[in-house]
Amino acid sequence: MSVSCKFELTRASNIFYSGEVVEGCVILNLLKQRHIEAIILEFYGHTKLAWLDLDKTAVAADQIVHNDFSSKELKSMKTLYNDSQKHVCEQLQLATAEQQLLHPNVDYRYKFRFLIPAYAAATSRCPLGECEYGLQLTLQHPRKVNKEFHQRIVVKNKLDLSRHIQLHEPLTAKHQNDAFGEIALTTPCTGFTPGQKIPYLIKCKTSKSNYKIMVQLNCQITAERRNKTSPYSRRVKQIKQTINFRKHLASEIMSYLNLPLDCQISRGEYVEDALLKYDYLLEALVIDCNKKILAVVSITLTIGTTPCLNTSVDESENLLCYENYGSTNIETATHKIKLNLPIVEGFIGEQIYKSMYGR
Repeated sequence: MSVSCKFELTRASNIFYSGEVVEGCVILNLLKQRHIEAIILEFYGHTKLAWLDLDKTAVAADQIVHNDFSSKELKSMKTLYNDSQKHVCEQLQLATAEQQLLHPNVDYRYKFRFLIPAYAAATSRCPLGECEYGLQLTLQHPRKVNKEFHQRIVVKNKLDLSRHIQLHEPLTAKHQNDAFGEIALTTPCTGFTPGQKIPYLIKCKTSKSNYKIMVQLNCQITAERRNKTSPYSRRVKQIKQTINFRKHLASEIMSYLNLPLDCQISRGEYVEDALLKYDYLLEALVIDCNKKILAVVSITLTIGTTPCLNTSVDESENLLCYENYGSTNIETATHKIKLNLPIVEGFIGEQIYKSMYGR
């Protein structure tokens, strides 16, 4: 290639938090002399949605749909729903008037600085779409095709759970019906950080004997397609992915599930403007011997970057929640902590609390 482009960021990694500044320089080197109309650097962030749904209007009222039709026929009965949103778009013109002529074998350095919005959505990919950020350099030639160079930027969210008092309290969700009886699911708090263990307690009151309990940690992904001509017309698609699960046979259970390190950080009240939403649920399902679901109870979890339980600095404890390994900030890791365990009568023992932090 006659033009080489190199992006040099001020930190070793291309990972940034929302609200931080992306800065560095771009180095251009040409093999031969070129006339350039302009050099434009753009920092962009966009969300794309795409999924297929069965179009019920495509099936005639008198047509019987069988379960043995071919994939080609099935595809013709589905409608593609897609949407896109450019929520970050900042441009910077790098070349000045006297720099329109670029000479060969010379390193041209251009500095840049872009601010990531404080409430920007995090970089993510899922079956319903993706959210991506990046830098795009465009060299505009007067008589040739423009050249483009890209650098991917990973944006992550941060949320201090210790400031949300409502997430510190234990929560119990109950479900009662005639088919099974009553099931109660309890957690010591509803805010957790990536990599933590989620302890829970399950109690059942039932006359049934042949049943089992499955506890699942699910990620519920919601994609919302908006009609640009009619703002009140929207299409919503939801899928649920099981991250982790355990099976139990006893009627009273104390255990935990592991929260993965790559889960999305919650955005709280600022999630309303997003096309893609991620919610984490702890669900307990009661299943009989015929694999029929008798009862379901769930608790919504909030994922943050700082533990929500009351903490204090203690040099004897382990470090928690390394969220951004590439950051130059020495405060990236959560402080060493000492847990002040809340006293809850008849609830999970201290050993389960300690298991949250791998003690």
